[in-house]
Amino acid sequence: MPNTKKEHESDEKNPFIKQTIIEENKDHKKRLVSAACLAIVFGMVAGPSMALTSYIVNKNILSKKTKTTIQIPKEDETSTEVIEETESSEQVEDIVASAIESIDLNEKNLEQMYEGLSEVAEKRDSTIVRISTVTTDIDWFNNTLQNESSCSGIIIAKSGDSLIILTENVAGGIRVEFFDNSTAEATVLGTDQLTNLMILAVDISSMGEKIKDIEPIVLGNSYQLKRGAFILAVGSPVGVSRSLDIGNITAIEKSASFFDGYGRIIYCDKHLENRGTFLMDTSGDLVGVVSNLGDGTSTTKAYGISDLKVIIENMTNGVGSAYLGVRALDIDNDKAPEGIPSGIYVAEVRADSPAYNIGIQSGDIISMIGDEEVNSITGFKNIMEKLKPNQIINIKVNRSGKDGFTELNFETTIGARS
Repeated sequence: MPNTKKEHESDEKNPFIKQTIIEENKDHKKRLVSAACLAIVFGMVAGPSMALTSYIVNKNILSKKTKTTIQIPKEDETSTEVIEETESSEQVEDIVASAIESIDLNEKNLEQMYEGLSEVAEKRDSTIVRISTVTTDIDWFNNTLQNESSCSGIIIAKSGDSLIILTENVAGGIRVEFFDNSTAEATVLGTDQLTNLMILAVDISSMGEKIKDIEPIVLGNSYQLKRGAFILAVGSPVGVSRSLDIGNITAIEKSASFFDGYGRIIYCDKHLENRGTFLMDTSGDLVGVVSNLGDGTSTTKAYGISDLKVIIENMTNGVGSAYLGVRALDIDNDKAPEGIPSGIYVAEVRADSPAYNIGIQSGDIISMIGDEEVNSITGFKNIMEKLKPNQIINIKVNRSGKDGFTELNFETTIGARS
């Protein structure tokens, strides 16, 4: 069994390895201007004034966003408006100055802002459910012990007489409690071990009209999120079901390397619990899921919902997602040594994964999967989404040695992420 590395070498040691950064498209002129305005005002005031400024500027200056119809499996990351690069700096300065003069900071406006954000969360409160699980164990004296735990879930769809719920991956008998305190047993439709998420179904055919009238939350477009935007954390953000926290997006990592793909990581300015916490935008759409990305710091990391839609669809339909167990990086051809093969650089191989078991190692370069060439982590992700569990494929890799790169071929059976 190969001894795989858990961490890839630094860029200094391997200058040809780096992640591709997806260039951020520029937004509409007024959004750029409002961002500049916010930067100035944030430098002048602190605390609650920062939140109030963002609210007033977005309300009075920004043009209203056109709601996009989001369909699984994914959105186009490049489908945002592009600003004209010939804008006059004088025009920008005039609009910024005018915007600052129009801002009225006072306690009443601050209270109204938070009331408005709380109302957005309240309108989606019926979509939040409490997930209770019971597991049994035997102690040293052969006594049966019952262990109870709970987290939150969120209703994302209806299918006939069933409600479809997204939650953390939990074990044992699962019971769902709705907003009106009614309860029902849940059936597991699918799980995903890499994101630690689960999809449940609850039959509501015999339940009351309040439950039957629940409208699932809309799966939003996390590609449209911007740094500094307000975010609503619902579910169990403070460890209690149906709690609420309001914060801001502090950073967005646009090309984070995940096992078997890549995606965006959303950073929040709060420390939120990762067992059943979900992020909504100010329209009340689901845009992020706090799961197993946390590292114990004061900030929170979340998956963008747009990167999860294929996985969610597969789990809902009982279709397993393909599992190889490789975390890869793009190769920077401008910095790569002469003669390096094309492909993606293997930064990490997950223990006991299909890739691990056939001998793929950290440092290998994957050039082909099946009959498809692999030239980027974007292409790698697309290939993985098309593969099916139990499919037998050939993987071509190039491994560096004393005499250069040696081509190796591995035949493997694709696993399942469940």
